[in-house]
Amino acid sequence: MLGAWWDTSSGGLRAVYGVPGAAWQAKPTYNDGTYASAIVCMQQRIALLATSRGALFLTGLPQGVPVAVGNEASLQAQIVFSPSCSAALAYSPGQSAALLLGGLPSTPHSGSIALPAGTATAAVADSGSVLTEVPQSGGGAAIEFVSTSATAPHAVTAVAKFGGMAFLPGADTALVADAGASTVTEAAQMSGNPSLTHIAGPADGLAEPIAVAVSSDGHRAAIANRKDSSIVRIDLTGQTPAARALCHCTPTTLVGLAGNLVFRVNDTGAGTVWAFDGDAVTPRFVFLPAQQSAAQGARP
Repeated sequence: MLGAWWDTSSGGLRAVYGVPGAAWQAKPTYNDGTYASAIVCMQQRIALLATSRGALFLTGLPQGVPVAVGNEASLQAQIVFSPSCSAALAYSPGQSAALLLGGLPSTPHSGSIALPAGTATAAVADSGSVLTEVPQSGGGAAIEFVSTSATAPHAVTAVAKFGGMAFLPGADTALVADAGASTVTEAAQMSGNPSLTHIAGPADGLAEPIAVAVSSDGHRAAIANRKDSSIVRIDLTGQTPAARALCHCTPTTLVGLAGNLVFRVNDTGAGTVWAFDGDAVTPRFVFLPAQQSAAQGARP
């Protein structure tokens, strides 16, 4: 199983089988009208299914039995997993109240958490800590850190234009992209005096980043560029130089698939679905066929 995503056209969860470059889509599941959306974690092979009323259900992939794990009142909630998928956050852009899930997947529990006013984007760490992007006048954004043990958010940094952020697995350390400066910075010690370290910039191939993701082992990162439709692979250990791959597509996101540094890079409803294979010696893009053949239909 290479990945899965919610197929709005069929109202169900569609699994993708195979490997990058040789994949096919299975028939949709959970499409009886009970659920309205889903988010998938391929590391743990789990999914969070959301009903039209905002109730959340956890299920195993490809077709486990959903178990209720929380209720999110807002029907427009965004749901994000932590790097290792031990936590998840359901939040509504612009609202402070959010739902934090922990103990995934074996012992799920939920609780409320308050985000900074005006939060537009949020990421959650394996610990349950949250990093938020709060837009400012002039097009910039403030990056703020919210700890489950703190009573107030903590200022981390500011960017000229928000270009994405992602936590590293098992740590309250994150990468923050500035699309205005075409840079990526590592932010650590965010609950106290934040430590900011430059990771990559224009010399490494960054050109108005739009999304950032970290590998499952925490050793590499992928940065999607808006300006030239490319993705740059960065070695966070500093042992190898940055590598850039161009796509005959328009990357808009980085959604994890099976693998260490493999991501879906565009929306599933935007025509051909493309994936970035950062595990290859030379990073590459491959497309995921939109239709399965009759011969493939019998596969699981």
